[in-house]
Amino acid sequence: MKKAVKLFIAILIVSAVSFGQNKWKIEKSHSNINFTVAHLIVSEVTGKFKEFSGTIESGKEDFSDMKLDIAIKSNSIDTDDPKRDGHLKSPDFFNAGVDSIVTFKSTKIEKAGDGKYKVTGDLTMRGVTKQVVLDTQLKGKTKNPWGQTVAIFKSNTTIDRTAWGLKWNKGLETGGLLVGESVDLTFNVELVQG
Repeated sequence: MKKAVKLFIAILIVSAVSFGQNKWKIEKSHSNINFTVAHLIVSEVTGKFKEFSGTIESGKEDFSDMKLDIAIKSNSIDTDDPKRDGHLKSPDFFNAGVDSIVTFKSTKIEKAGDGKYKVTGDLTMRGVTKQVVLDTQLKGKTKNPWGQTVAIFKSNTTIDRTAWGLKWNKGLETGGLLVGESVDLTFNVELVQG
């Protein structure tokens, strides 16, 4: 009898934890993932990824326990220059024909102020996984015209692309490199609950 009671209590606890988690999905048509990298040292090139998906799970209203999971198709890179995009998809950079998915999976979250978080996670590209920290802000929660609860986040981070094997470059006659090694990433994400 005691074993049955313990089992019943364990099931209740697991159920409470499971049902307490709210699931949110990225609303792609109102979200974007962008990047900026230096070109010729003083100029900048910007681009975006056109295909991505992701979810957040959180049991708390303020998202302070969120678990974030994002998948990006590297083949969807777009810098408004087809020739450059083709080079970026090649083995010199993303090797998109082989390593077609870039993922980010959160491992830790820390509050950094009102609606602000440091989201630590594993960023995987070209089969290489490195830890990065996203400076993340919950910009607000609201209802859309269809009655769905929506949460809006903005996240930023800067990575050294060479750490993931995106090492191609050319030296300039005046010194320095053609393409910057630091890449600024920005995630503007609208999430729909359910």
